[in-house]
Amino acid sequence: MKKTNMPKELFRTSYLTILICYTIFEIALFTESLLLGWEKWAVLLIGASVVGSWVMHVMNILSDDQRLGINSALTMMAFFFYGSHETSTFDLAVVMSALIVMFTLTGRKSFIYLCEITYLLTMVYEICLLMKDTSQFDLLFVTRTLLHVGVVCTISWFARTIIDKWEEVLLTTHHEIVELTDSTERLNDFLANVSHELRTPVNAVVGLSGICIDKVQDEEILTDLYSVRDAGLRVAEQISDILDYSEIDRGKLTCNTEDYMLASVLSDLVSELRPYKPKELELVIDVDPAIPAVMHSDVSKLRKILRHLIMNGLKYTHDGGVYVRISAVQEKYGVNLFIEVTDTGIGMTPEETERVFERFYQVDSSRSRNSSGLGLGLAIVSGFVTSLGGFMTLSSEPEEGTTVRVSLPQIVVDATSCMSLRHRQELCLGAYLHFEKYANPQVREYYNSMVYNIVRGLEVQMYRVENLENLRKLLKTVQMTHLFVAEEEYMSDPELMEELAEQMAVIVVADSDFRLPDHSRAQIMAKPFYCFPVAAVLNTDPRERTQGHAQLRCPGVRTLVVDDEPMNLVVARSIFKRYGMEVTTASSGPEAISVCKTQHFDIVFMDHMMPGMDGIEAMKRIRADGVRVGNDMPIVMLTANTVSTARERFIAEGFDGFVSKPVDLRELERVLQRVLPRPLLRFETEDPPETSAEEPTGTAPAAPEPAGELSLRERLERVDVDYAQGLSYCQGDDEFYRSLLEQFATESVEKRKKMEEFLAAKDLKNYEILVHSLKSTTKMIGCLPLSEQAKELETAAREQRLDYIEAHHADTMAAYLRLTEAIGLPAGEPEEEVMEFLPEEEIMVFEPEVDS
Repeated sequence: MKKTNMPKELFRTSYLTILICYTIFEIALFTESLLLGWEKWAVLLIGASVVGSWVMHVMNILSDDQRLGINSALTMMAFFFYGSHETSTFDLAVVMSALIVMFTLTGRKSFIYLCEITYLLTMVYEICLLMKDTSQFDLLFVTRTLLHVGVVCTISWFARTIIDKWEEVLLTTHHEIVELTDSTERLNDFLANVSHELRTPVNAVVGLSGICIDKVQDEEILTDLYSVRDAGLRVAEQISDILDYSEIDRGKLTCNTEDYMLASVLSDLVSELRPYKPKELELVIDVDPAIPAVMHSDVSKLRKILRHLIMNGLKYTHDGGVYVRISAVQEKYGVNLFIEVTDTGIGMTPEETERVFERFYQVDSSRSRNSSGLGLGLAIVSGFVTSLGGFMTLSSEPEEGTTVRVSLPQIVVDATSCMSLRHRQELCLGAYLHFEKYANPQVREYYNSMVYNIVRGLEVQMYRVENLENLRKLLKTVQMTHLFVAEEEYMSDPELMEELAEQMAVIVVADSDFRLPDHSRAQIMAKPFYCFPVAAVLNTDPRERTQGHAQLRCPGVRTLVVDDEPMNLVVARSIFKRYGMEVTTASSGPEAISVCKTQHFDIVFMDHMMPGMDGIEAMKRIRADGVRVGNDMPIVMLTANTVSTARERFIAEGFDGFVSKPVDLRELERVLQRVLPRPLLRFETEDPPETSAEEPTGTAPAAPEPAGELSLRERLERVDVDYAQGLSYCQGDDEFYRSLLEQFATESVEKRKKMEEFLAAKDLKNYEILVHSLKSTTKMIGCLPLSEQAKELETAAREQRLDYIEAHHADTMAAYLRLTEAIGLPAGEPEEEVMEFLPEEEIMVFEPEVDS
């Protein structure tokens, strides 16, 4: 067996060990020299050599091998000096044995030979000195000398044997590691090639089934086509998981960072997860409004982290649901994005928790809802989190559920809130959501937290009721612009909901298979119910609600698709024709180059792995020809190669974009919008559904003016109420406006009392909540000066400025009292008989915390 140099890592600590032992030996020698009166010059040299050795080590002068050689030579010189004195003759064997053991750590037999030679030379020198004194040179001296020499030589032989065995073990291990590495590389290459070959037919299955779904009307056939498409997508996802884990295992994972919006990530993810969520389980996504609008990271890995964690929760949950909480904490470099995924599933034992990050490991499948999968999910998540510079923790209890927490550092591009509304001052939301229908108390808590954060993030007021009776009461006192209704709540009285849809926007939160009646004016918001779809609905002009969804179109765009696989060309042609493109195909790189010389194209989609000439070379040839004729068309890589380095590599080579197979239409449309000139893009909407010719006004008929009504207006204007503005907030409905004034006056006594109590107790948190409510309600009825006073008190309470509150509280309360006295109460209607919707069990009012 041919021997090789031993790995340096194994003996990395040997130099420092030898330096420390050398220092101890020199200190002992220095002390003995002073005590026994040995040569003074030698003592100085000993001290200088120790100091010099440490200076070389600390300042890293010379290499480790060179410093080790110098220290070894100095040690042998010190040993010879020690042995040159008659008192040390029979101590030499013990000292040298210790030095041989020490130098064995270096794994170098040359140092062991050096020790033997130094010992023998020192003994010869010592014997020569003793021969002058014949009285000491007797038989006992000879036998003792031979014994010491034998002991040193035996120890030296043992040391060389140990080093030889080490070398054999290391050489064998090295060969095994090389073989395993080669096998792993070959396996990973095989997986990459197989995945590419599998993606080609999977691309055809997914693409063609999607095309057929658009064309077929028969429900039974549609069901079968959806099953085929979903099966294809599942295979594609598993192939992607294998490739991801392969890259993590090889340590070749790279990060492709870009700016992204969390709203877009969740929108794509939710659409992808809907087919996998069982109807009996709830998926609750709770987003912290403090998360920045735009961040910078590897958005693909972030999406996969969320997907794997949520899918794991759904897979191992029988009852209840999965709660996803996403929040952010500000740091110097940007923010830490915290992701917490909690399920109410089967949980794990401590032994299972320890093994859960192992590849291919799955919790006992008999306990899971669905035992399918490769067992790579959490291993992939762990690898992705590490590559993004984050960390993750997992806690679980059997039959109690599991919580996974992930923290990822993110660069902030736009620090504004991820939730925003265009005209929040014009909005008043209602919610008919009966959370008590969920048997699992954790699910109820999840929904309550999510709704609270939506209201806080969007900075709007929301009234939530849990039964029809309270909804009818609410409708009499509050003019809402939007009403969110759950599926079961809608079905409790569809006629009422459709009647309300004529007056306001009614949004039904339901499963994706729920259908509204024909000609319904309500809208469906597919579960999960979370902040970003809510914001999208609230930002939509009510006049545009009946318009169809805007579809991207690229009419007349001349497109060249290059792929050596005929099936892929068929799929690509059908997909691109959806967008109105004029499609030309080529089956090889040379053919594509030839076609581009004779025809002009607006965009080229190029496959990568093609026989003869690959897509990169073909792209560069087309680019070169295009530069000569002034045609710089965008060229997009369309390939099944989806390893993490692929996108970065192709963009670096000169491609304008990257789309993976099977083609994700959302990804394709993002690329088209980025690389095509704006004039080539169109956004078309479907025809709006037919509606009644008589459009609803959205307001209640004006009530007859009672005698003395003008005096009410006069009284309000005397206390700085803009009557016209308050009336306009109620869309001109005078009766509704007066009902708001009555409710405001009715609530004032209790609110003033509570504010006084909270201020006396210095409970500024609860005080802030009440003055915030005062700010909102006074603005709603048109009393802007009092609203501004309340706003200042709210800001002071948030900032814990008690002195400001104490100085201005009395003035604000006096203005509050003057306003309520100006409103008064209707004659003959005592205060205690006015219906008040404050008890939590009837109507819950969520009001936002508005930052100053």
